[in-house]
Amino acid sequence: MGGAGDDIGVKFSNGCRITHGTGANVKKPFDDIPLTMHELSPSNSQGFKGQLGFIEFNSDLRLPRHIHMSADKTKLVDERILVLNGVGLVEVAGKVYAAAPGTLADLVGGVPHTWTACPAGVKLPDGSVSNGKFTMVYEYEEPTSFFPTKSTTVITDVSKYEPFEGNDYDEIRFPKLTAQQVVEHGEIVFDTEVCKLSLA
Repeated sequence: MGGAGDDIGVKFSNGCRITHGTGANVKKPFDDIPLTMHELSPSNSQGFKGQLGFIEFNSDLRLPRHIHMSADKTKLVDERILVLNGVGLVEVAGKVYAAAPGTLADLVGGVPHTWTACPAGVKLPDGSVSNGKFTMVYEYEEPTSFFPTKSTTVITDVSKYEPFEGNDYDEIRFPKLTAQQVVEHGEIVFDTEVCKLSLA
């Protein structure tokens, strides 16, 4: 059995790797936002180019609006988000959607987006109710990081990226919403339908 190796996790002599907990690449990319990212897969492994990891959210953890680009800023990078449990809220180009457990969000490069947990008390079409927490798994098309933006405009070329110029990410963080506000302004994709939400 091998050790931690050059990357993350435990790499075995047969080439397999198991990564868990603090064996992940644990990152805290913002000084003033309590975001912890657990990258479970190193980039460039087995044909997957981008990072793979998970984030545990509550409704106080509200990400800044951002897009993703390649490290050299020459290409927009797609992202996939899988909601494992709880109910997430995603803002996609300025529109708010709830994301139920088992939802996969494929976010196209150049589409500004941000995430938080749905506040407690929002009822989904199946009768389940949000509890103010959710866990996401994220995967990037290739290595990337956050590129914050105030704009909600979709771009198709990196030259159109409008970087956030401020010092306070609060301006572009997902707004803190009540359950009532989510019901009034949000929708949910459930099965094959875009549905309205209701209060529990």
